[in-house]
Amino acid sequence: QMVIAWLVVGFNTALKVTNKWFRDEQKKRELEKESLKTELAFLQNQISPHFFMNTLNNIHAQIDIDTREAQSSIVTLSKMMRYLLYESEKGKTSLKKEIEFLKSYVELMKLRVDENIRIELSISIIDEDIRLHPLLFISFVENAFKHGISYNEKSFIDINLLQTTEFIEFHCINSLSVQNKITNPYSGVGLENIKKRLNLLYNNEYELRIDEKESSFEVYLKIPCHAN
Repeated sequence: QMVIAWLVVGFNTALKVTNKWFRDEQKKRELEKESLKTELAFLQNQISPHFFMNTLNNIHAQIDIDTREAQSSIVTLSKMMRYLLYESEKGKTSLKKEIEFLKSYVELMKLRVDENIRIELSISIIDEDIRLHPLLFISFVENAFKHGISYNEKSFIDINLLQTTEFIEFHCINSLSVQNKITNPYSGVGLENIKKRLNLLYNNEYELRIDEKESSFEVYLKIPCHAN
């Protein structure tokens, strides 16, 4: 009887310890999840203000040149603001809406550059309704316009977005003038923030390549279509 009593006590103790361990692990996972959400929100919000400052400056310059075009740009910008403020806060968005956001950005940026500068946006997708994390590509496109445009040399920006059954591949290549080679557009904090966000979202399930050549700058990003 004594042995049975000790076994019962031991079993109850083990059960309590196991239950406590599960509760602690659950609490730990919840804390990690909340920490991830907070960090992602912080990194995402770092993108938006910079983008708005540049775009508003573009529209301001456009008002004196073409008022009607400037009004149209404001409407486009308001749609983009709605996307940034509401849609992207949901955690995930549709590929269709992310593409619309990119197209709107490129169209707004085209207004400020010379017509001789070649800007191409090529998109090939098979399912526009798949869900993905928002604002993954805009930093690369923004930097391409910032560092790839020169009015003294021949310049270009080529942006490609390709979706297969398993992956989304983003490829952006822009010209790099002598003047723009002085500062690396992806050095320091900018690149670290991009990598940090990708690591938080995709772990090791993504591929990012950044390659600076003599006269061009190239970015390649590959992410899974169906990530958590």
